[in-house]
Amino acid sequence: MVIAITTAVSGGFTFWLYTAHDGAFVGLGGLTAFFAIICVLSAYGAMSFKLLVDKDGFYFRTKPGNGRYYRYSEICSMWLSSGRETDTQEATYCNFETIEGKRSRFLVLDPHLDAVDYMIERVEAVGSRRGDDDFDREIVITGKTESVVIIILVIFGFPILYLMLFGWTTMPLIFRMIPVAILLFSIVRAFSHGLFYMLKIQKDGFYCRTNPLNGRYYRYSDILDCCLVESQRNMRRSATRYGYYMKFTDCENQTHRVPYNKSLYEGEIDELVARIKKAKEDEA
Repeated sequence: MVIAITTAVSGGFTFWLYTAHDGAFVGLGGLTAFFAIICVLSAYGAMSFKLLVDKDGFYFRTKPGNGRYYRYSEICSMWLSSGRETDTQEATYCNFETIEGKRSRFLVLDPHLDAVDYMIERVEAVGSRRGDDDFDREIVITGKTESVVIIILVIFGFPILYLMLFGWTTMPLIFRMIPVAILLFSIVRAFSHGLFYMLKIQKDGFYCRTNPLNGRYYRYSDILDCCLVESQRNMRRSATRYGYYMKFTDCENQTHRVPYNKSLYEGEIDELVARIKKAKEDEA
């Protein structure tokens, strides 16, 4: 719906510029066509998603060609993860892991909650159990998924940005350059997060990198303390922005913060914290 509304607004501005004989309609028209393509692809993805649930298993598909039926006995674990971006924006995902170690997830909407709760109950009742060695497997988290979402949201601001630069020329240049700087900063930050963010959870330790220069491997036994933190920042009177990160202190008594998307990776981060605590218990 958001993409469709953005396409309609951009198309309206394009038509207005065309009727006003303003040459800026050419560039904005190209952006409108780009939005229309995204709108069609998004609708295609939404219609391709399918989840069918029965008493023995479930059929799961995110796009044509990758649908598969999973028996509950093939699933090691299934859990819900959720996180808030603001007071009014909260996302919940259903995550599941097969006995082969493959993890998948999908966004859970309100109409799906009863079906997902039933699936979790069935997995807990008849699903496969983990072995001790299963907790030594490697888990990798990157920033690519979040960066794609940020870049798409940034692209939505291009029509207004284009008008401010080439359409509303009566506005002082300094005021037109402010949104340009904000947009460029968001793009650079999104690309940096997508290219360099990595959290690799391994058997004896984890590799952490949040920017191009701070990548480092930490052994679980070298971590003196760790905890999960929820940060809140008031954006305006009626809105609060939330952030989530893992805070830990290494053997050099230096404190580090690792941000993460809670709605996507809550289970993985919880497992990382559990491995750190288990290493401390084994030493004790």
